[in-house]
Amino acid sequence: MSHAGILDVVPVWVFFIFVALIAIVPIEVGQRLGARRRRKEDHESEGPVSSVVGATLGLLGFMVALTVGSTTARFDARKEAIIDGVNAIETAYRNSALLPEPHRSECRQLLRDYTAVRIQMPALFGDPDHLRALDAQVRKLQRSLWSHAEELARVDRSSEIYALFTASLNEVDQLYNKRIIMGSQHRIPFLVWVVLFIVTIITMLGVGFHFGLAGSRSLTANLMLALTFALVISLIFDLDQPGKGWVNVSQQPMDELNERLHAAE
Repeated sequence: MSHAGILDVVPVWVFFIFVALIAIVPIEVGQRLGARRRRKEDHESEGPVSSVVGATLGLLGFMVALTVGSTTARFDARKEAIIDGVNAIETAYRNSALLPEPHRSECRQLLRDYTAVRIQMPALFGDPDHLRALDAQVRKLQRSLWSHAEELARVDRSSEIYALFTASLNEVDQLYNKRIIMGSQHRIPFLVWVVLFIVTIITMLGVGFHFGLAGSRSLTANLMLALTFALVISLIFDLDQPGKGWVNVSQQPMDELNERLHAAE
């Protein structure tokens, strides 16, 4: 398995627990180190330590903001891709009405089948094996549609109607490729997660050390910090893993298209 796909097999709730642990454990360890250091006469003053902790917190916040920005951008792109895909399929369906029989009926049926298969795709982004099987179905339907375009082109290469239908099929195929690539392949790079986790551990260790050095310890405050941070990072992870968490792009446009196409039979 490549590094890019390591996190694909991790459920969101497991990821949440992991992030909470790498936040709370370093705080507790840092507090004990800080309390031990505080008992020594030559211990560091709180001022410089506070400045360093503030700098690492700022760096951690900057990294979180970057990952949030990139993840939400891809989430919005997936929403645009499904809307564009619906428009492309509906356009191809309308253009197929201009074709002579039997191409007209066969192409419209293939497009209805294509839409019905496409509805299943988002739920399988977290299941590579079933997604590959569904992708094979889609590719087969695409080849069948394209065979009609090839046959029509042999009949009359100068026909604007045939060219219009062929162009709409091209757009359907291109948008499908975009949708499946963005849903199943585009992720936050694994190295970014590794760096984020390392910065988190160092930052929380520093926060705990500052608490211990100041002689203040609150388990409630530590839990609040760790759980809040884990929730935010888990939300980013959820947005970055379509089909497996609680935040997913609505498939209502594709569902409504499927209903319209079958109503038009």
